[in-house]
Amino acid sequence: MTLASELDRTTSYGDIFSLVKKVVKQTLGLHRMGLMLFLGNLPMKVGAFHPLGTNDIVINRRLLGKINSLKHKSQVFAILLHEYLHTLGYTDEREVRRLTYRICTEVFGKGHEAVEAALSGPWADISLEDYEDIEPELDLELVRDFERIDIGYII
Repeated sequence: MTLASELDRTTSYGDIFSLVKKVVKQTLGLHRMGLMLFLGNLPMKVGAFHPLGTNDIVINRRLLGKINSLKHKSQVFAILLHEYLHTLGYTDEREVRRLTYRICTEVFGKGHEAVEAALSGPWADISLEDYEDIEPELDLELVRDFERIDIGYII
């Protein structure tokens, strides 16, 4: 099964994140565990962020809340890949953007939606009114079953 068809079959953030981790392990030989995902009402100019020194990734619920099409899954993949690279210690934003694009191109091929998402992000489909619509509170929501750890014992 190709990675593109695996992405198409995903149904949750956890499924997509499992692919992100697989791809990073394949391409960079890096991995880490213990991450948590939160959905929050971020300003529309922010797709997601990783607070340095934490195990958290926060995704903009208003931009990426639904995973109901390959396009949305590709956007979530690209953003989770980008933020996962930050959690691995890549702090330079330009370097992370280039690396996200390179990895997406390498594993999916140039014509895939994830490559486009790595270039443009999720902002192409929103209106000017969406940019001006500010939520009063962050309202963080923990995404359950985000990271699946393959260890069968408790430390």
